[in-house]
Amino acid sequence: MSSTKTCFIIMPFGEKVDAAGQHINFDHVYKYIITPPLKKLGLDVVRCDEIPNPGSIHRDMLSHIRYDDLAIVDITTLNPNVFYELGVRHALRPSGTILLRRKGTQSPFNIQGMRTFEYDVDLESAAVAQTKLTEVIQHALNNRGTDSLVHDVFPDLTPALAIARK
Repeated sequence: MSSTKTCFIIMPFGEKVDAAGQHINFDHVYKYIITPPLKKLGLDVVRCDEIPNPGSIHRDMLSHIRYDDLAIVDITTLNPNVFYELGVRHALRPSGTILLRRKGTQSPFNIQGMRTFEYDVDLESAAVAQTKLTEVIQHALNNRGTDSLVHDVFPDLTPALAIARK
């Protein structure tokens, strides 16, 4: 078994319209803002569309949500699938979840109190975002405190898991 830390990326793929009506290429956000700091820190990075396994994509997705050391969640489009996966992550893991959004995106009520890292998509801002994201990732890897509201409210929660790590 590898001792390399892993990070699962939860975000839209391709070009989408964000909550403010702006077109954003999430493949570029992934490639130029999110991935470089993770690779620099030696983490294995995976996004759902990169999983080569045959069979259930949902099984693989849930396994990564549960077992990966970190999850980075882009809430920019307020996508229901992203929020579903964030909710599962918060139920299963007390820490190691980083929220990010494009500058100007408003967080929904239920996560307004959570720290959310902001980025923008121009080149200069992307470089600044990489530096900040590197700091956030390092803190998340070294922090034993909870970043899950579920585990804050239910500190003794121990989810019964039926997913076997393969």
